[in-house]
Amino acid sequence: MMPKFRNALLGAALITTAPHTLSAVIEEVIITAQKRAESVNDIGVSASAFSGDQLKDVGIDSAVDLGSHTPGLVTVNSTSGGTPIFAIRGIGLDDFSANNSSGVGVYTDEVFASSPAYLGGQLFDIERVEVLKGPQGTLYGKNTTGGAINFITNKPTETLEGYVEADYSRFDTLEVTAAVSNALSDNVRGRVSLNYVKSQDGWQQDDTTGEEFGLQDRFAIRGQLAFDFGDNGDGNLRVYYSSDESKPLSPDSEGIGDALFIPELNVLNSNSDARKVNVGNLDVKRDESGHGIALTLNYSFENFDFVSISAYDAYERDIVDNYDGSAASTMTLLQDNELSQWSQELRFVSNSTDGFNWVAGFNISNENVEVIDIFDDSFLVTDAAATGVLTQEDIDAFGLDQFISDYTQETDSYGFYLHTETELSDVLALTVGVRYSYDDRSFDGNNTNLSFGESFDIVRLDEAHDEDALTGKIGIDWDVNEDILAYASVSTSYKSGVYYGAAVVDSDAWSYIKPEDVLAWEAGFKWNLFDGSMQLNGAVFMLEYENRQSLFTFVSDEFSELLGFPVLDTTLASIPESETKGFEMDLYWLPTDELTISAGVAYLDTEVTKAPSMAELRGINPDPTANDQATEDGFGFVDALGAALPEGTPLSQAPQWSYNGLIAYETPLTEDWNIRLQTSYSWVDEQFAQLADANAQYGEIESLDAMISFNSSDETLSVSLWGRNLQNNDADTYSFTGFAGRTVYRQQPTTYGVNVKYNFM
Repeated sequence: MMPKFRNALLGAALITTAPHTLSAVIEEVIITAQKRAESVNDIGVSASAFSGDQLKDVGIDSAVDLGSHTPGLVTVNSTSGGTPIFAIRGIGLDDFSANNSSGVGVYTDEVFASSPAYLGGQLFDIERVEVLKGPQGTLYGKNTTGGAINFITNKPTETLEGYVEADYSRFDTLEVTAAVSNALSDNVRGRVSLNYVKSQDGWQQDDTTGEEFGLQDRFAIRGQLAFDFGDNGDGNLRVYYSSDESKPLSPDSEGIGDALFIPELNVLNSNSDARKVNVGNLDVKRDESGHGIALTLNYSFENFDFVSISAYDAYERDIVDNYDGSAASTMTLLQDNELSQWSQELRFVSNSTDGFNWVAGFNISNENVEVIDIFDDSFLVTDAAATGVLTQEDIDAFGLDQFISDYTQETDSYGFYLHTETELSDVLALTVGVRYSYDDRSFDGNNTNLSFGESFDIVRLDEAHDEDALTGKIGIDWDVNEDILAYASVSTSYKSGVYYGAAVVDSDAWSYIKPEDVLAWEAGFKWNLFDGSMQLNGAVFMLEYENRQSLFTFVSDEFSELLGFPVLDTTLASIPESETKGFEMDLYWLPTDELTISAGVAYLDTEVTKAPSMAELRGINPDPTANDQATEDGFGFVDALGAALPEGTPLSQAPQWSYNGLIAYETPLTEDWNIRLQTSYSWVDEQFAQLADANAQYGEIESLDAMISFNSSDETLSVSLWGRNLQNNDADTYSFTGFAGRTVYRQQPTTYGVNVKYNFM
């Protein structure tokens, strides 16, 4: 594992080796993680920050790309081309359903995204990204158990500036990004930015039909007005629209016939080549659009600043996804979802300089999700009889065609928080924070089976739950000397209870899952070395997790007993106790004015420390002896999970090792032009998408990337040649148990392109 990393960096060093001159000084990345402008290296919080230029340099085009260059952060798309899910230090989200939210809070200009459906858009015209690790809640609008990711957009300027950027890459893909900003009057400034991506070719092809998949067709536009009011106030109004009509990629299917003990069905499996898929005549599509508006107001009083953030977002999607990876409809996914959210945050921030700072705030939000999700299993009804694989008697007993989840969920949330920082001495500072959270969630829906023109109710759920929690943080910062900051903290956090809303075959799979709680311990340091040319940061941590909301695949009693062989289903359940321990380190070094070196590594040791009992897993039988007959019959939730989830099972989205590195060399080429040579590498260990599911284990994932840029000395023009996944790896990047067998997504092959950017001012 580690030798690969060393060899990659050695190869990079051979490209970028140069004579040493005087060391450069690192340019600070200023963030607002603690609600005031500070260097990322001056706060006692484990954080990673990327400027807009750094995002471009390492090829981060979407939120899901962040994980490759951030130690401890895992980001994956859980459906074909969308629904990104995030995990920090093994805490995040297993479920891709639109009604669930992650343990990692994701914000755009401090506006929280309540569902993963909001997070699939492009990153463009971004000032910076902040990744905060560990529980958050005493400073942010939502309480999060894993951490927070903040996307900060470029704001309007007082003078004319802007740019046009075009990127043309393999698979005949064109991406255009543009922005213009200027003062509109003495007190008003405006900025408009847009992004458009269009592919003519797909990177996947169906062996039989010749149809191509993985084509992009996306558009987004954002407008902002910044204005001043009075002598001490200013505001920013942001509106946006985005659309996605891409033709999504397809996963591959493995072992369908073996899983059902019908070898003839192995013909439904797809080619193991990442570029060869088996979609058939299914008309896959993405038809998504979103829009929103946000108003941020700031006003300075004598002793404090007042901030108001008001926002509304809406998103619609109509998706046909070859989710089973097979040309036969064994588990085709159709989604018709409408989401909306509004939020209001009021914040008061002290502006004193007497050694005591505080932030106090209140947040209220409403989230509404209307979902129709369909798993189409019609192969078993329409095709199996014709092929003779199953008899008509089998099909009549099975009665499978479509499983339909149709529900509405509404959530009201309130939060009060207080965060204080006290200078105890010239070198010691104490942080104390507290938060009260309240969530009220209602769920009203039906899960039905449509077969042979008739509808059969599987489960009806109409109920509501509310919870509240008091959480907090205590931390100490120690300025060891002018170059070293050491810190330690203990914090608690909670994530509200959720409903599992996906289409299911078993009535027991739809249920309410109680809230989860985290107790986190962390100690770290931030060390500035070699006269400011190197920054070395490190942290060790331990997280104690109660009632982790985890996705499981289990054997359905209802259908297994009917058919005489195991039928699988998926649900959420609570894990009573689990634990994460680990460390992270990252380095940023400018040994010369021309040379840049950065590297990061993360280690995670995760395990279930108290497994749920059979009755707890089942969730409906208070008397464990009620499961005895199911165990004897060889069916049921108990057999599938009771033996498959021993203590010591690793958590999902928690690779043991991950690391990344970058080396770049920039030097004058002529009087008017500079050249930059860059190579970067990332590697992520094996991990699980679901607990205790061998089919849901995927990875290792590695990528070696490179870029050559020619930049004009006046910074008006740049031309870059870039390549990603230069080793043409085809690793498994996400997998799960399908209706039968394994469904797996694979790494996109080598891509390369040319980027031209013109800045005007």
